[in-house]
Amino acid sequence: MESKKLSHKRPANLDIYYYGATYYPEHWGPEDREQDPAWMAEAGFNCVRMAEFAWDYMEPAEGEYRFDLFDEAIARLGEHGIDTILGTPTATPPRWLTLAHPDVLRVNADGVPMQHGSRQHVCPSSETFRRYSRQITRAMATHFADHQHVIGWQTDNELNCHFSECHCPHCQLEFQAYLARVYNDDIDALNAAWGNAFWSLTYRDFNEIPTPKNLYPAYANPAHLLDYYRFISWNMTRFQHEQVAILRETQPRWFVMHNGTFAHIDYRGQFGRDLDFLGFDVYPFFDFDPDTRPYSQAFNLDHARAWTGNFMIPEQQSGPGGQAPYFHDTPERGEVRRMAYTSIAHGADSLLFFRWRTARFGAEEYWCGILDHDNVRRRRYAEVKQLGQELKIVGPEILGTRVRVDVGIAAADVDVYDAHSTMPFGLPSPRQVAETVHTFFTRKHYAVGCVHPSDDLSGLKVYIIPHWALFNPEWLPNLEAFVEGGGVLVLGARTATKDWHNNVIPETPPGLLSRLAGVKVVEYGRQNAPDKRPLTVRFYPGKAVAHSQYWYEQMDILPGTSTLGRWTERHLRLKPAVTARQVGAGSVVYVGTFLTDAVMEGLLPALIERSSGLAPLLPETPEGIHVVVRENAEKRLWFLINGSSGVLKAKELPEGVDLLPGAANAVARPATYLYISANEVRVIKETL
Repeated sequence: MESKKLSHKRPANLDIYYYGATYYPEHWGPEDREQDPAWMAEAGFNCVRMAEFAWDYMEPAEGEYRFDLFDEAIARLGEHGIDTILGTPTATPPRWLTLAHPDVLRVNADGVPMQHGSRQHVCPSSETFRRYSRQITRAMATHFADHQHVIGWQTDNELNCHFSECHCPHCQLEFQAYLARVYNDDIDALNAAWGNAFWSLTYRDFNEIPTPKNLYPAYANPAHLLDYYRFISWNMTRFQHEQVAILRETQPRWFVMHNGTFAHIDYRGQFGRDLDFLGFDVYPFFDFDPDTRPYSQAFNLDHARAWTGNFMIPEQQSGPGGQAPYFHDTPERGEVRRMAYTSIAHGADSLLFFRWRTARFGAEEYWCGILDHDNVRRRRYAEVKQLGQELKIVGPEILGTRVRVDVGIAAADVDVYDAHSTMPFGLPSPRQVAETVHTFFTRKHYAVGCVHPSDDLSGLKVYIIPHWALFNPEWLPNLEAFVEGGGVLVLGARTATKDWHNNVIPETPPGLLSRLAGVKVVEYGRQNAPDKRPLTVRFYPGKAVAHSQYWYEQMDILPGTSTLGRWTERHLRLKPAVTARQVGAGSVVYVGTFLTDAVMEGLLPALIERSSGLAPLLPETPEGIHVVVRENAEKRLWFLINGSSGVLKAKELPEGVDLLPGAANAVARPATYLYISANEVRVIKETL
């Protein structure tokens, strides 16, 4: 790695664009595997991922290792120019381990131990399990250390995907020890931080503190819950770190990543810094609505990039996914390729499909891959093959570029998310509001992305914080510098109303942001029936109006603060609802309600007026075409992706060369246009 600084601007630092699929040789006999390397090579593959669920094959009995199947598979693939990423198989420990050591099993809030027969059923607090995890990791690493076709590793698989909390005896002890370290063995400091004077919650010693079980019998202390979620993140970070240390010690040339992102893990913390880059698994069809699916996929990708930068995709959806309670739509013609290009446009510096061939048994036997159960190549294979040929041209151009972001939305903070979950009030979460705002700007073709407030904000024209009640004072200098340098900062209602222990601040909201925003919130309220007691914001100048949902705030404005919008009903009539304050070369906008499409529509003219050159990427292009730019100092790559069901016309194109075969590679002048069919993609290279 060139740098361990985590930023949305950071490329994955790969020399090759890796393209391929996850592969499970342990699921198939020799007759099924025979043609796989040739078919993969024909599809343009240069990489597969394997072995992340094969612990029982590789260690059928304690201390007895066999790697013959994987040696053979890696060698055969290597002969066809296909390298391998291996996975540490610790998400699925073998039955002999849990039989010999039943205390390694996780325990839910009802006191019920998990059982063998699924996955992720063991607890990382167990030193016994961690010892076995280190042993299998070291055995694999040692065996494959000198294999030229093993290029990197994935740690475990989707940590905290199914089950994140645990209340086993090991977790009780580890949680108590964690708290003692955090609070420097000062139980009085913990009691003060948690507000344990409430409900007689005071503890006399750290060994009295249980892992919290919300609603057993009533609502748990939100400060206790937040520290427990922080413990879960610390615990998983330690678990992964032990594997990473072994892999790096054994073979420094390997890259190491993990495929997230899931609850209660701080990927921007040590967990992410331990990795060369993050992996992110992409399954757009979990959004069942085909109209919103392209936008939710775009947001999820930008959200993943906000944690650590550009990423690898170890699992990109290649077919319908199905487990017991659901079965996705089947991708229509061109949709697999189009969804892959969406991932590439938004920061995927390598991409592997899930999976090569659909399993015929197990819990994911209807989680369809590139090849169907009968091992026949059909249109999904044809699309994957087409993309493979195109990536021979596009892939090298992508490496070293970053996604352009003009409008940044605060995202990717596990503490903020977890704090909201402890007391949500039925309000949309910060992540849900971020997606609403992201979709609003995406539909209008702005260069929008997700950016953490501690990240590099340079280059952004507008930065929006969507109702982050929990707020770290360390972020304030970065925000002040952004505004003073000419940026427009938008603060959503309720922001900075809780301290880092998840307690309500004693200052008038928005607390430490009050001086910067130039407002004081003197009354607030939850709108439980906005249709019965409506509140409307009228924006100035102009006549735009927006009906408030969820929340309202009444504000007193400080000297130097102007009003951009006023309430129009009842006791709030003509009182400020949206304000602006000039700070240096920039300004701070405070919105006293939740950010919705209607509120953003009314706010947009003021953002354009106050920012330095905020404008859509391609203003004359219809909404259904998704426009994304990846760039560096030498070039811009313009991705035009039609996620609609019809043919659309893209106008005012940049001057450049269309990189995709079949486009005649003609120079596209600014005044020209392109007709783009449903699920079709164009990639235009503009040289700077």
